[in-house]
Amino acid sequence: MQYFLKNQEIGDIVKPKQMVIVKTSSKYIDAMKLMLERKVFSAPVLGEDGKVNTVLDLLDIVGYIIEFLGLKNPQTLERLIQSPKEFTNILRNSGELFSQSTIQTVLGINFKPEKLVACRENTSCFDVIQAYSNIVSKVFILDKRNEIINLVSPIDILSTVAQNIHYLGNVRKRKVGELGVAIPFKRCYRKDERVILIIKDFLQENFIAAPIVDDRNKLIANFSVSNIRTLHHDFDELMLPVKDFLEFQKIKEKKYVTSINEISLFPLTSNFEDTLENIIYKLVATRVHRLWVVDNEEKPISMITIDSILKLITLKSMEIDS
Repeated sequence: MQYFLKNQEIGDIVKPKQMVIVKTSSKYIDAMKLMLERKVFSAPVLGEDGKVNTVLDLLDIVGYIIEFLGLKNPQTLERLIQSPKEFTNILRNSGELFSQSTIQTVLGINFKPEKLVACRENTSCFDVIQAYSNIVSKVFILDKRNEIINLVSPIDILSTVAQNIHYLGNVRKRKVGELGVAIPFKRCYRKDERVILIIKDFLQENFIAAPIVDDRNKLIANFSVSNIRTLHHDFDELMLPVKDFLEFQKIKEKKYVTSINEISLFPLTSNFEDTLENIIYKLVATRVHRLWVVDNEEKPISMITIDSILKLITLKSMEIDS
């Protein structure tokens, strides 16, 4: 598989995508509506100098929300917990002001030029995999004039792996529990946890998704940073319990949802008996970013991400095994 990926050019596997490029002077609400309509959740940012110098993603939005509301201040956090009704009113009144903020303001101190990673159409899939990290989830493709013409995400490469699964040899039949492809998740939340406290943890502890469980710790939902994509100016929704928030989002998003990949409630799962091949097919077929590994009681115990699979495939020892 590694030999195949090293000789497979990105330009040959990526289909043309609808690109969204936002300006630093764009309003938050306009950028979010456009990204939602085109189903993209990160976009290159065009500066005043006419050059693209960073990428806006939903974690930047989370960072600005937390800064805007002062939730890094323990006293403000205590006020949220002790007086939720009062804090809901603050969010409701602040939403319109926040939605009119410019992208430059949203990025603010979170400006990270290292998130902008690019390649050429003749770059190998193997090299692009090496570029992915906890900061970089999209790699942009440049033409000869150094203009962005497309992007490649991990699911694009995993789809190519699925179509050429035979290159994995016997490794594809090995079980999840044997390969170490399942990785720990940082936090698990009850269904009544407020969304605003979850996204605060996302920012402070540097993770982007968590399993949601019921009163018996049984998995009932997946909540990730992409679930805030419908927030325009109704910021009081962040005070909702996470399960209620997801159900309300499902109603709001009906005109955008076209396939199973948008569904967060009752997510697809896996277990340690699942094979690598089956996991890859599940992820590619549904285009979700992760599967939660559950035990016999449906309690989440770890997760499998597209990134963890791609990193496993590119390990030196894997090529020997296959």
